[in-house]
Amino acid sequence: MDKLQMLLERSCFNFIKDQYALIIFGDNGRRTIIEKILGRVVVDTLGKVGDDINTIVILDDDGVGYGELKKNISDKLKSISKDTSKFTNNLYPTLEETDDSSVLNHPKGRGIIEVQLSTVPGSLEEQVTRKCIEVKCPTNLKILENGPHLALDILAMEYYGGDNEKLIRETSTLLKDEAWVANIIDRVR
Repeated sequence: MDKLQMLLERSCFNFIKDQYALIIFGDNGRRTIIEKILGRVVVDTLGKVGDDINTIVILDDDGVGYGELKKNISDKLKSISKDTSKFTNNLYPTLEETDDSSVLNHPKGRGIIEVQLSTVPGSLEEQVTRKCIEVKCPTNLKILENGPHLALDILAMEYYGGDNEKLIRETSTLLKDEAWVANIIDRVR
């Protein structure tokens, strides 16, 4: 993971190295995460660090559904595995798929990359907003009428002095008993 972090430090990815070996995060949307970040992690590490890398991609489902998101990840990994500019000498990684994960195997046995997908129902903003409303103002569901992003701003102004980050940090701890959160925590452990 230290090698991966070094590679990412040279890039413009955000990351946290704390309790877990490495958490890469981004809020530029699903396309950026799948196309740029996941692709870059695979190309920069598979066969170069020689280790097995297990990664969890956590995405808002935004009503798309798990199957479609898993297919998008699988399609990206298939594309990478056949890219002649990324791998040479006609030695390409092989891709194995299960219900739970996608695994790229380096052709010379120099490591694997396993990608597991977890999803947030709707979006993280929606989950945080709903929980904040449930705790702070349960009778004021009208806040959600204009979407979770505007609701976050309104709630942050009303209860957190305009600090959206503080609202998200404090409210997200209240989501720990949600099934989707427990699933993510189990996968990380």
